[in-house]
Amino acid sequence: MGEMVVISRKAPVMFLKAVSLLVLIVVGAFFLVQVSLGARGSDGNVPAVTEHSRALGSTAYRAVRDSLENIAALRLYRLFPAWELAMEGSPYMDEEGGRLYLASSRGRVMAVDAATGATAWSLDLGVWISAPPTVRSGVLYVGAVNHVLYALDSGSGTLLWYFTAQGEILARPVVSDGMVLVTSDNDSVYDLQHRVYALDARNGALLWVHDSESWTPSAPAAGAHAVYLGGYGREVYALDRATGGELWSFKASNIVFSSPFLSAGKVVFASIDGRVYALDESGGGLAWSLKLPGFVWLAPAGDGVFYACSRGDTLAAISVQDGKELWGFRGRDLLQGSVFSLGGLVCAFNQRGEAYLVDAGTMRGALALTSGLASAPVIAHGRVYAASPDGFVRAFPLPDLESLEADSAPKPD
Repeated sequence: MGEMVVISRKAPVMFLKAVSLLVLIVVGAFFLVQVSLGARGSDGNVPAVTEHSRALGSTAYRAVRDSLENIAALRLYRLFPAWELAMEGSPYMDEEGGRLYLASSRGRVMAVDAATGATAWSLDLGVWISAPPTVRSGVLYVGAVNHVLYALDSGSGTLLWYFTAQGEILARPVVSDGMVLVTSDNDSVYDLQHRVYALDARNGALLWVHDSESWTPSAPAAGAHAVYLGGYGREVYALDRATGGELWSFKASNIVFSSPFLSAGKVVFASIDGRVYALDESGGGLAWSLKLPGFVWLAPAGDGVFYACSRGDTLAAISVQDGKELWGFRGRDLLQGSVFSLGGLVCAFNQRGEAYLVDAGTMRGALALTSGLASAPVIAHGRVYAASPDGFVRAFPLPDLESLEADSAPKPD
């Protein structure tokens, strides 16, 4: 069981003056060199100043001025943890009702107060945990390598029910209108089985099971009438929500490891070659497809927009309606599942614990945690909850981003 340590709160880091001074020095040196070289003609005389040279000087000045204004507009925040908690193994996280729920790969499950880090309850399942937990409506669902899905009371940690699948549970359970959806894949070399189970959320009773020909390591998406999932076989399936029977399937260009999501009557997903698809939710017809550089992760944002984060270090905002790219941003080492809407801005983390704050493709600021990230963080209650490679879970209070959003609005000339 981990030990909580309370640490001092955040402090903004502002080194923009130094950056601006460096830029001014470089620009000044450039102009001195240009003046020195241009002050002499071939005959050694000083040439007359022309309108063309004045225009070039004016353009260069405006470019330098605009660059300095853009640098000065950036706000850089270094965040310090309000509390931290040590855990053995790789921790997974979910949040509900002011509590942070942690599940370590070593089998430890905990509920802690999201504001203080104080432990509400802790339980050792005695088996390694293989999938991120899901907490919904007072129940915490945890999948383990022993093929068991555990349903725990989120208030006390008491076991409510459990269900044994045919194989290891690798994807986060999905809860939708009283139904729990879980995928599992057996660990046998021969006669591999890949299944999707629909369980009654009240007691774990089996509602239906679907045998898939494809390894399915990602969570499915649940709609009003169907369940959608992809997998290793390059196909995306739509299953009848009531029976689990196949309604339609679509063959993608490559393996589909991303979880699909539903928006505006479309099923949106990505294959590992960087192609993003939107299919008609009811019939599976192709609405549009888009090719992005490298492996792609998707993050739905609402209002008919989603974000695509690729291994090409590209973050793009894309319209669900027609697949048009609304804006793009180049970052570094963007982390899977780490793109959030935050204070009217888009927040994208990388593995070093840095986050870009982007407004319509323009960087407005950045956050910097004191530790790297082992997985995508959770943002709730004005804090960033981060699991780091050093075995700690930390809570980083966020700065006030409303003023940053206001500063990013267009200003009159």
